[in-house]
Amino acid sequence: MMTLTQAETEIYKKIGQFTGVEKANIHIENQQLKNGQPLITPKNKPWCKVSLQYADSQIASIGDDPCIRDQGIISIQCFAPKNKGTLAMTTLCDSWRSFLQSFGVSHLEVYKVHAPQSMDDQDFYAKIIRAEFRVN
Repeated sequence: MMTLTQAETEIYKKIGQFTGVEKANIHIENQQLKNGQPLITPKNKPWCKVSLQYADSQIASIGDDPCIRDQGIISIQCFAPKNKGTLAMTTLCDSWRSFLQSFGVSHLEVYKVHAPQSMDDQDFYAKIIRAEFRVN
């Protein structure tokens, strides 16, 4: 059995290995930035914001120690400068999708990465990638 803390640690380790954008341009929700500085979003290059959201929990087996299966979604909001075309964003989304698809460690598995969906943002061209995961 894997705790949620262990699962999140593994997810964030994996996110830290992504090379599709500069490391400084990947922001993980509620994480302290370098030197306590506020997030300054780049205006001329892509950047991403990552958050985890939990969904349903189910009892997968019962007995002396029931097995709880927790499900959730890794949400990756991708932003790029407006009026610079769509292919750079498509490439970024493809990179995230192939990077996370079928990722697994111990009792954690990412089993589905959805195609990107559009988001409304007044300052950037934006898409969101959602990766479903489960923890046993």
